[in-house]
Amino acid sequence: MMFSATLDSMAFQLDDAQKTTRFAITQLDSIGSLTWQSEAGQAFYDRVVNLSSWLENLNQVLADAEGYMSSATREIQELELEIMKQKLVF
Repeated sequence: MMFSATLDSMAFQLDDAQKTTRFAITQLDSIGSLTWQSEAGQAFYDRVVNLSSWLENLNQVLADAEGYMSSATREIQELELEIMKQKLVF
């Protein structure tokens, strides 16, 4: 049961990280509609594009981690069920 609580907490944190990352990507994408005519503006925009790309990769990693968390949660639940069965036997 303690393992499940830990995984649940991690799942909530993972979900928050995904929401924050998606929000940041949306905000950065809105900068793309602006026109950057100066060299400094273009350099800023290039950095925004790089950061947005990095965040999109991070979002994919977070999505992959969510899949691993789901698998771990199922395995922990099965393990906890087996422990409860063993306790009932003794």
